[in-house]
Amino acid sequence: MDCIGMIGASYRTTDTETLARAALPASAGAGTLAGLARLAGFEELVHLGTCNRVEFYFRTAEPTAVRDLLFHLRRSLADLTDGTVQLPEDDALSIFRGEEAVRHLFRVTAALDSMMVGEAQIAGQVKEAHELAHEAGVLGGALDQAFYEAFHLAKRVRTETEIARRPVSLVTLVERTLAAHLAATSTPVLILGAGEMAGEALRLVRKADPGRRVLVANRTPERAGALAAGDRAASALPLDSVLAVPPAVGTVLAATASETVLIDADAVAAVRRRIPEDEALLLVDLALPPNLDPAAGCIDGVRYVGIGSLREEAEANRRARLAEIDRCEALIDHQLLVFRRRLVDRALSPVARSLHEAFSGIAGASLERTLARELAHLGPVDREAVERFTDSLVKRLVQVPLRGLKGATAAHGPAVLEAFERELGEAGR
Repeated sequence: MDCIGMIGASYRTTDTETLARAALPASAGAGTLAGLARLAGFEELVHLGTCNRVEFYFRTAEPTAVRDLLFHLRRSLADLTDGTVQLPEDDALSIFRGEEAVRHLFRVTAALDSMMVGEAQIAGQVKEAHELAHEAGVLGGALDQAFYEAFHLAKRVRTETEIARRPVSLVTLVERTLAAHLAATSTPVLILGAGEMAGEALRLVRKADPGRRVLVANRTPERAGALAAGDRAASALPLDSVLAVPPAVGTVLAATASETVLIDADAVAAVRRRIPEDEALLLVDLALPPNLDPAAGCIDGVRYVGIGSLREEAEANRRARLAEIDRCEALIDHQLLVFRRRLVDRALSPVARSLHEAFSGIAGASLERTLARELAHLGPVDREAVERFTDSLVKRLVQVPLRGLKGATAAHGPAVLEAFERELGEAGR
């Protein structure tokens, strides 16, 4: 594990412009990554680039000084990209080695190091980076195993804790509310406003129901028309006409810059009477101060969701997510233990083969002499039975030193295995 490391920067250490200069360009494919690994002297390499972080995870053949790693990575990036990709200054970089690097990978993949703890996108981004490294042929050893452990951990964090189940984004909260409502209704949607938030509201409607009829109302008809343009199921209306006679809709999304309530409780009640009794009327007020009368939420069959309540729910969810951190860290500790064991098993594989060959050679020679002398009277069937017993005994005997080696390696590191292999090789000569 000592040969695994990470060099990178994130929103915690620098600004977005610096991060953008440090990332490999989107056009850089597997060939670029393979070239970087070759130039920098990495046995394995994964480049993770997002809007919030740029990180290079690597494995070297031998433990290498941080100063040398940085020098080779900076020079290799400059040579490979003609100087267009530049790492931040040293004080803006995070550099982790060994278990600390693997722990960081686990925390990043499980969204514990994200700007929005528990967000869902980062795991997919890490998987894409992992797949590109495989495509480039620069992954397949201990670092590769670390990424598989990270994916397993991220899944456990999502399923065994509450950290990803409580939305902390206002957009996600609105999306969830809107999707559930539209799935249970068939009436049109009214959007008040034509600005950025209104555009986001239309996007969320289309994500939930691509064919739902949408009315866009704004004081400037041209802006409403621009927002509805290209959407076959959307049409624009003057705001004044909508306020004068609110249409029969089952959902109202308000996002205007008005300083006063545009649709009062009486108007909401009138709309409610014009839609099917078995369908609810949803009011989502994204404006502050409110565009819709909060008192309308007291009307039977009407649900009012305001920006204030959305923010309160988001904050409560954020606190609930943070309260799960300790449980997530415990899962990380367990996954690190699993990873250490897998590394020992990986390191033991060639030793196990060597031991089996050595024991088989000794047992085979002894068995051959015994069958030629003391057991020369045995027939073919009995000889095969003795040979099978000898093979089985060899396999069981090999496990005795392996168990001891596994414990010694876990406690003292791979040097124990290296010394054992040297002794085994000399004994065989």
